[in-house]
Amino acid sequence: MLPEQKILQFLQSNAQSSFKSKDILRELHIRADQHDEAHGILQKLVASGSIGKKGNKYFARAVSLTGTLSINKAGEGFVTVEGYEEDFFISPSRLKTAMNKDTVMMIPYLRKRTGKRPEGEIIGIVERARTRIVGTVDSTGDFFVVIPDDRRLRRDIYVAPEKTNGAKHGQKVVVSLEKWDDPSLNPEGAIIEIIGYPGDKGVDVLSVVKQHDIHFDFPEAVEAECARIPATIPDDEIARRLDFRAALVFTIDPFDAKDFDDAISIDEGPQGHTLLGVHIADVSYYVRENTALDREAYKRGTSTYLVDQVTPMLPEKLSNELCSLRPHEDKLTYSCFMEIDAKGHVVDYDVVETVIHSKRRFTYEEVQQVIEGKPLDNLSPEVKKAVTDAYALSKRLTKKRMAEGSIDFDTPETKFKLDENGIPVECYRKERLDAHRLIEEFMLLANQYVSKHIGLGGKKNELPFLYRVHDKPVKEKFENFVHLMKVLGHATHLPKSMDLLTPKHVQKVIESVKGSKEDNLIEKVAIRSMAKAEYSDKNIGHFGLAFDYYSHFTSPIRRYPDLIVHRMLKEYNAGMLRERIAWWSSKLPEMARHCSDRERVATEAERDSIKVKQAEFIERFLGEEFDGIVSGVIQYGIFVEISQYLIEGLIHVRDLKGDYYVFDEKNYRLTGQRRKATFRLGDRIRIKVARVNRDKREVDFTIVE
Repeated sequence: MLPEQKILQFLQSNAQSSFKSKDILRELHIRADQHDEAHGILQKLVASGSIGKKGNKYFARAVSLTGTLSINKAGEGFVTVEGYEEDFFISPSRLKTAMNKDTVMMIPYLRKRTGKRPEGEIIGIVERARTRIVGTVDSTGDFFVVIPDDRRLRRDIYVAPEKTNGAKHGQKVVVSLEKWDDPSLNPEGAIIEIIGYPGDKGVDVLSVVKQHDIHFDFPEAVEAECARIPATIPDDEIARRLDFRAALVFTIDPFDAKDFDDAISIDEGPQGHTLLGVHIADVSYYVRENTALDREAYKRGTSTYLVDQVTPMLPEKLSNELCSLRPHEDKLTYSCFMEIDAKGHVVDYDVVETVIHSKRRFTYEEVQQVIEGKPLDNLSPEVKKAVTDAYALSKRLTKKRMAEGSIDFDTPETKFKLDENGIPVECYRKERLDAHRLIEEFMLLANQYVSKHIGLGGKKNELPFLYRVHDKPVKEKFENFVHLMKVLGHATHLPKSMDLLTPKHVQKVIESVKGSKEDNLIEKVAIRSMAKAEYSDKNIGHFGLAFDYYSHFTSPIRRYPDLIVHRMLKEYNAGMLRERIAWWSSKLPEMARHCSDRERVATEAERDSIKVKQAEFIERFLGEEFDGIVSGVIQYGIFVEISQYLIEGLIHVRDLKGDYYVFDEKNYRLTGQRRKATFRLGDRIRIKVARVNRDKREVDFTIVE
């Protein structure tokens, strides 16, 4: 703990008293050679308003709060404190030595006026989020610094000549942060790994992996443990399960997938009902609690899908072989069987351990061919009927879900075609097929009913369980979204009170802008205005899906929360002991936080890997013109997205020639003072690619007059 934290905690724990400096030094056992430093810290804390001083005595002035710091690209900080509805704004000058994602101690300030965001000041670092930082070496003679790739790290890191590890100017490296306790000085560190020169094969994406502290390789103990797992399924294990191997079961996945989590089956039921089976790889059979394999899977939390590779949660032997529901092989599964009527209502269901034998492995494109009535090689009439029946069922389920208010965000995704050296030769929008929707609907339904299975099984949600929850939109952000809609000329018809807001209200807003020139932009802003979905032991429902109960059950090969859910379902089915109920109740809150954190890290890494390839791809078009849409307006410029490639770049105000532009934050626009030319969110404009900085993943445009 830093000295200033010790002093603050001491004074706050004795808030009713005041102390002379010598008494503070004695109580905290501060050595004589540290007294000058301690006196300096006391003066700093007084100057910042963190503590008070009357005469020669010091006292606690305000209660400090502990939270997680987020820093945006402009260098502004926001501290999220559990139990507080709003984040605390931290100006750059009050961040001290705190870095993005650090757990920090802060002093809140009184609001200057009603409606203004609460503010505060960082007074200490409780825990660093990262001590390893990826950046580029910049050297002049014997003077070395590492320039961080992450622009939210506001200072270059000084590296002494003896700690450069042989790194050369211009190389990408990993630097270990050793010291930064004075905001007036640069952080100090040591280079611990050389990644390579920018432009070398794989260095760009590897830099992203290292930046987020994601690992490809598994520890030796994990690999050894995995190697000992038998490839064959014991007869007694098959005997105790529902044997579903004779049934027509098949998988539908991307063409390049190897980890097949889920399979489906479909059959005719009584009274014209449909019997749907969702069969999920039973990872919990292979990955047992408190093993090295389990601890590593929990540490990773999720697989990370980068542009050109996957960093898996489980070793390949499990993810791509033993657990993967490969065709024509016996596989252990956990199945959710649902009987569904003609209107899409589930009238009965069961969750049971099974063994299956997949009859076919489909790609999404192949299923789409069947849906569209196009011929497909080696497709039997029985399998064709199963696919068409599944599609018909999925349409009923989608119709029912939409009628109940589920929000259908359809934001486009960027995909790349890479050559043998990992260089992007094509950049395009991923097409969302009916085949994708088919599988999505079935997985949503299984996840919903597995959650109901436990959530409704106990009185008032007394049984511990891991839910996937999504809260109502954040009031301030959603009000900004509503204002944006009005600025763009779209009616919203929303209730005046956030308490009355339902998913159906938001759904109608999204549907109302479909087909407009700014529909993708509005969906993006709407998503940003919503609360983030996360894992929790407390069920508050899923606002976006309009579900009262929802959990993650369908992807245990790549998500640890699903593995937790499988284990708990098995224990409840066997009759969970009181001791285990108490154990799960105590452990689930931290498990939920950890899994949510790991999901956020993976999402950031995936986005960064896309930005790396986008910058590399668009660099070949320097000087060329494209059509774009204004996707953001800030004080120093406008962001424009090239519609064709979904690549965003900045037009800086300095490149808007011939006028002085004023930022109108309320109306999301820049306006020229003399000529009154206006650039507004949603405007379509013609741009030219001016500059590309691949290290910073930045693209600059200029406007075509």
